[in-house]
Order: sequence, then structure tokens, then C-alpha cells
Amino acid sequence: MIIWRGWGAIPIGITAICVGLGIAMAGGNVQVRGVFIGLMLIAGGVATWFIGQHLNQTKPVTEFDAWHAKRRTEIAAMVQAGHYSNVPDPQRPGQLAEPWSVGQYVLDQEGSRVRNVLYNRHSLFFVPMQYFSFLMGAGGLVSMISALIPR
Repeated sequence: MIIWRGWGAIPIGITAICVGLGIAMAGGNVQVRGVFIGLMLIAGGVATWFIGQHLNQTKPVTEFDAWHAKRRTEIAAMVQAGHYSNVPDPQRPGQLAEPWSVGQYVLDQEGSRVRNVLYNRHSLFFVPMQYFSFLMGAGGLVSMISALIPR
């Protein structure tokens, strides 16, 4: 059973394409087939790393920034409407908290939860997909070395 989340199954497809291209590049020459498969797996590992970094690290930053700006304006409107005006201050018992500081606290708490949801959400077997590039590179090296060792 294969378990993935989001676009986490991409490394499987990239590996299959790399092996197929390596076999096609070798043609009928069985002796160099492993070398070409290894080279293609290493190239596929590099591609997997950059795709995974984009989907799991770079893209979530822009999504979070857009969400944060929108939510900040919503909370500012709520503060101006008086939604946080009767909140007791936990640091000064018996007094009310500053509405703007309560709004900022709410924004910080929501932001930490949203940030955790956005990052590394494309995974295969619960491992973020960019880390499968190391397995692909190692597989490529093993394939090349095993093809070059005489039998």
C-alpha cells in the first residue's frame, strides 16, 4: 500500500520516467544500461529535490503571507468593531486587556497553526517528497557502480 499526501507521489513517477529513459538511452547495449539508468536517477533526484523544495518550502511562504495579510485586516476590523474590548487581562487580574494586543495574540496563535499545516504537506510514506531525492541519487550511484563492476 502506497501512502501519500498532496503531490507526494511525484517521486514515484519521476523514478519510473528516469528508469525508462535510461533504458531507452542505452538502446540494446545491456552493458551500459545501468550507467544510463544511474545517470537518469541522479538527474531525477535533483529534479525531485527542487520540485519538493518548491511545493513544501517556497510556495507555502507566499500562501502564508497572503493569508496573514487578509487575516490581519479581518482582525483589525473586529478590533475596531469592539469584539475584543471586554477581554480580561491574564497578566493584570481585574483589568481589561488592550484590544489590539488581544487581536495580535489571536493572529499569532492562528498563524502558528496555519504555518504548520502549510509546510511539508506533500509527502510519501510520511516523508516530505524532497528527501526522496537522496534515495534516488543513492540508487543511481548503486546502479552505475554495479554496471561498471565486471562480472
